[in-house]
Amino acid sequence: MLLSKVLCIVSFGIGALAAPAPAPVYTTTEANLPAAWNGPMYQNFINSINGTVNGVPRPDGGALPIPWRFFGSTTAPGTKNTVVVVNGHGESLIKYRELVYDFNQNGLNVLTFDHRGQGFAGRVECTPSYLGDVDHWGFYSQDMQSVIQAAQADVIAGHNLLLWAHSMGGGIAAGYLEQYPTTFAAAVLSSPMLEINTAPYPGIAAFPIAEIVELFGKCNLAPGQTAAPAAPDFSTNTAESSQTRYDITRAEFEKFPQAKIGGTTARWIAEAMAGIAGHVVKASSVKTPTQLHQMGKDTYVKPEGQNVFCNGIKVLGITIAKPAASCKLLTWPTSEHEIWLEVDSIRQPYMNSVVSFFRNYMV
Repeated sequence: MLLSKVLCIVSFGIGALAAPAPAPVYTTTEANLPAAWNGPMYQNFINSINGTVNGVPRPDGGALPIPWRFFGSTTAPGTKNTVVVVNGHGESLIKYRELVYDFNQNGLNVLTFDHRGQGFAGRVECTPSYLGDVDHWGFYSQDMQSVIQAAQADVIAGHNLLLWAHSMGGGIAAGYLEQYPTTFAAAVLSSPMLEINTAPYPGIAAFPIAEIVELFGKCNLAPGQTAAPAAPDFSTNTAESSQTRYDITRAEFEKFPQAKIGGTTARWIAEAMAGIAGHVVKASSVKTPTQLHQMGKDTYVKPEGQNVFCNGIKVLGITIAKPAASCKLLTWPTSEHEIWLEVDSIRQPYMNSVVSFFRNYMV
């Protein structure tokens, strides 16, 4: 009996020693980013597969094209693990070259696209065309579903899908997860727009103000907004603290000014505020395992909506809103809004967390 116990202990110890260590997570550094951006990252972009779907038609019935791109992993050719990257307000897939490359280097394919009204997607109806506008908040998630369905009939047929969404993309993704609970194996919401920072107006005032302004013209700018896209200026930027990443990503929009977006309309503010409030209230319908990343120095979105989405809320012991079923909230006290473009000391631990989380749900 004693001998069998000893053998059991020894065999357990050997098994523990033989367990493979987790593969390291690949992350690009600020030092090698400039060369990589114009080298392998550029080639990665050139070699990607692109397509276009028609989103929800324009108010006048015209077609509204939504462009998408698929980036196959070169380190894991043929893998069926694909991350759907959903970008934020005023952005475009051209800003995500580094993130896409890093996911690819970690054995993950990437599918990404531009939202209606921004980037290289069709504009809704306002002029000038660089106004940030949307005709209905729910159309964002409908367009997203059209992209995914088109890709599932083509380059991602039979793939295991993971979700990474930033800012406005996180708000859209929350609504998508409520509508389509079985699409994704896991989700990462990064600085999700689940409550907008409407300073200097409190949120309770910003919504009716936006609706009143919209009554006088659906393309009217929201108070405090200027129409033309702002010139890039790192000194006044509060999105990230890495000048290397700021300069290199904003330079892409100088090359492609047609992808730029300027001030937002009052209609966009009203649609966004109403839409994300509904998603927070219905968070309990999200069953997908979710990792939510909250930034301590975020000036774009407020933490309260994120907290309710992930943790729920009670008042006097009474549940007012239930949380998402499987949501883990992670905080990054020193990060600004765009952690995926932050300095290495912040970005690298973040990428480690995201990729490690995804690995739990890869096939």
